[in-house]
Amino acid sequence: MKLWIGLDIGSTTVKAVVLEAEGTQPLYSIYLRHNACQIETAASVLQEIFDRFPQAEYRLAVCGSGGRTLANLVHGFYIQEVVANSIAVKRFYPQTRVAVELGGQDAKIVFFYHDENTGHITAGDMRMNGSCAGGTGAFIDEVAHLLKIPVEKFDSYASQGNHVYDISGRCGVFAKTDIQPLLNQGVSREDIALSALHAIAKQTIGGLAQGLEFRPPLLFEGGPLTFNPTLIRVFGERLGLSSRDLIRPERPEIFVALGTALSIGTLFRGYVSEFQPSQALKVLSTFRETLQEGPPSGSRSFFFSRAERESFQERHRLPPLPTLERYLAARRADLPPEHTPFISLTDTCSPPLSDTYSILKGSRPYSIKAYLGIDAGSTTTKFVLMDEEGTLVESYYANNEGEPLQVMQKALLSLYERYQKRGVDLQIRAVGTTGYGENLFARAFGADFHTVETVAHATAARKYVPEATYILDIGGQDMKAISLSEGIVTGIILNEACSAGCGSFLENFAKSLGFKVSEIADAAFNSRNPAELGSRCTVFMNSTIITEQKNGKSPQDIMAGLCRSIIENVFTKVIRISNLSVLGE
Repeated sequence: MKLWIGLDIGSTTVKAVVLEAEGTQPLYSIYLRHNACQIETAASVLQEIFDRFPQAEYRLAVCGSGGRTLANLVHGFYIQEVVANSIAVKRFYPQTRVAVELGGQDAKIVFFYHDENTGHITAGDMRMNGSCAGGTGAFIDEVAHLLKIPVEKFDSYASQGNHVYDISGRCGVFAKTDIQPLLNQGVSREDIALSALHAIAKQTIGGLAQGLEFRPPLLFEGGPLTFNPTLIRVFGERLGLSSRDLIRPERPEIFVALGTALSIGTLFRGYVSEFQPSQALKVLSTFRETLQEGPPSGSRSFFFSRAERESFQERHRLPPLPTLERYLAARRADLPPEHTPFISLTDTCSPPLSDTYSILKGSRPYSIKAYLGIDAGSTTTKFVLMDEEGTLVESYYANNEGEPLQVMQKALLSLYERYQKRGVDLQIRAVGTTGYGENLFARAFGADFHTVETVAHATAARKYVPEATYILDIGGQDMKAISLSEGIVTGIILNEACSAGCGSFLENFAKSLGFKVSEIADAAFNSRNPAELGSRCTVFMNSTIITEQKNGKSPQDIMAGLCRSIIENVFTKVIRISNLSVLGE
C-alpha cells in the first residue's frame, strides 16, 4: 500500500491526515495540542501511523509554523500552508471565493478568483497576521481563562449570549481591560463570550482583510472555527450573508493537513522521496538531547559581578515615597499622637464649628493647603498631593480593577479620614486630571483643570529635569515617546493597537511565573542565562515562554528575557528609531 502523509505542525496543535496514493478520503486523521512539544508530538503521531499501517510505503509532506524544521529533520517535502490550503480548496470546494482560516496563533484569508483561461479557481490575494495574535484561537483561550470557563465550553456559552458589547479583538490585553468592567457590572459570561466572537470577526474582517471584498461563498477552516461554530454564524451576520453562502468542511480542523497530503500527488509529483520511517523516528527521538548538548542558548546576564549590580542599584535608587508623616516631620509640626480622642463640640461651643474641623486637646488642627493631581490610567489610578510651595505631601498608586472611579473615591475618603484622625485640616485648593479618564474624572470630581498626558509629562519634566530632551513613558497598556526642545513638545510617538511591552504585559507574565510586580527586577537581575524571547505580542509570547521552559529556562531567566523584550519592543515596534541621536541629549 502506498500512502501519503500530510502533517500540519501549528503554533499550538499538530494535525495529520493519511491518504491512499491518489485518493481523497482520509484513512486516518488526528488533531491534538502539542503543549510546546511539537517534535515529540509529531513523532508520536508518526509512530501511531506506522503501527497502524506497518507494511505501507510512505511519502511525507509537512506544513505549518513548525513544519520546515521537522521536514528538514526527516527529509520530507515542505509546503507553505497557504499553498496546501489552496490545493484542498480547489479539489473539494471550487466554488469558494474566500477562505478564512483561524489557527492557534495565526489567521489567514485567501481570496480566490475564477481563471477564464484554465476554468479553475486561482488564489489571487492573501492576508495573514504578523506580529499580533488577536482574533485567533489563543485569543479565545485568553478570554476563556479570564471568564473562568473551560475553553471547550466556550462556544456553548457564546451560543446562549443575547447582547453584544464592544470588546477589542486586536489585543488580548486590551480585551481584558474591556471585559473586566463588564464582569464588575454583572454582565453574563454568555454575553461576554458572544461579544468576544464578534470581536474576532470584526478584527478579521476589518483589520486583517484591509479593505478587500468578501465575495461569497466563504469557506471556514481551522480549529477555532471547528470548535466554535457560533463564530461562523457571527461572521455571516457581520457580513450580511445567508447560511448558504457559508461553507464549513466536514473536518475544518484538518483541512490544511488534507491539502498537505494532496500536495504529494500534485506539487511534488515526480520528486524523489528520501523519507524513511525508521530513520525519521530515530532522528526525532534524539532531537531534544541533541539540542541540549549544544552551546547554551540565551543572552548574558545583566551584570558581570555583584559590585556592578550594587553600583547600578545605588545610581538608580529612588527617593522614599512622600507620606504625611514624613511631610509633618520635615516641618516639625507639633501634633499630638495619632488617634488622640477628639473633644466634641456643640453649637454653643466657642469657637464655633465653622472655624475648625475639630479641636485636639484644645488646639486648632494643623492646616495643609494642597493641590490634587489625578492620573486616571488604563490599568492604574494615581494621585499626588502638592502643597503651595510645590512640595509633595503624599501619593497614591493602585490597580483600578476595572472600576477607576470607585477606586479613587475610596482612596480620597480614606485620605480624608486619615488626615482628620491625625488632626490635620486638609484644604484642597484645586484639582487637575489627566490620563485615559481625564474627562471622566474631571466631571466626577469637579476638577478645575484637565490636560492630555503629553502636556502633563512636559510640564513635570520642565520643572524637575529642565535639561531633558526625551521622555519615554511605559504605562499599563500604552507607550509614549515624547521629544522635547527647551521644555516644548516637538514630537510624540504612541503605540497603537498592540500593548506588548507595556505594564500589563509584564505584570501578567510575572504573575504566571509566580512573581509579584515588586519582585520583577530582582528576579531578572538574578538570572544567570536570560531567555531570548524577542519582541512579540502577548499571545505569541505565551507559547514562546512555554517552549523556553521546556528547554530548561528558569522563571528568573524568563523574567529577564521579558524585561529585555520590552526594550526591543519599544525601539523596533513603537519608536522605530534609525539611530540613537534622535533621543537627543
